[in-house]
Amino acid sequence: MTGINDLKFTIEPEETIEIEQFVNSDNKEKEKKIWIQVNWGFYRRRELTIHDFNVFDDCKTLEDIQKKLDEKIKEAIPIVKDIKHELSKLFLHDVNLNIYETSGLSEILGAEEGDVFLNESSGGGAFSNVFHSENIDDAEWNKTVNESVRGETDVSLEAAAEGWQDDVLVEDFNYTSMTHDTFYRAPLRVVEVKKK
Repeated sequence: MTGINDLKFTIEPEETIEIEQFVNSDNKEKEKKIWIQVNWGFYRRRELTIHDFNVFDDCKTLEDIQKKLDEKIKEAIPIVKDIKHELSKLFLHDVNLNIYETSGLSEILGAEEGDVFLNESSGGGAFSNVFHSENIDDAEWNKTVNESVRGETDVSLEAAAEGWQDDVLVEDFNYTSMTHDTFYRAPLRVVEVKKK
């Protein structure tokens, strides 16, 4: 039987939401901004131990870890109530009271290093869409490039954004990737990593 000090586990959310912001600063007084939401088919979560956090020091079992996690989540600020976060008002309030930024969860759990919830890897076909935009009208969305960096013809800004073609946004439409935020929807489950 694995002792608690050697136990490896992952923390699995009900849903992972990643949002990347792109900014075009050609007009500094009226920057164009696009936030793209990306959801992957699968995520390889980081394997954790109780030593990655300071709140699990007294835990003796996987169930203790889950109980402590559930308690600490109640102290976290949902994104819809985090008035300091620029995306706070963009999430629908009533249906998103259980979504938390992962960096805030890391802090609440006393993570030994930054954001411990960043994925090891992800893949399996992404679903993406424009979560929000600013200072982009219909004419701007419909602008096209004759041939994109990917070799495709007549690619519109809207198609590049909706399809999360970050290279096309950067190379062909002069956007810069600015921030990447990851959010977890609760409940969060502690899952033991079985030895192979």
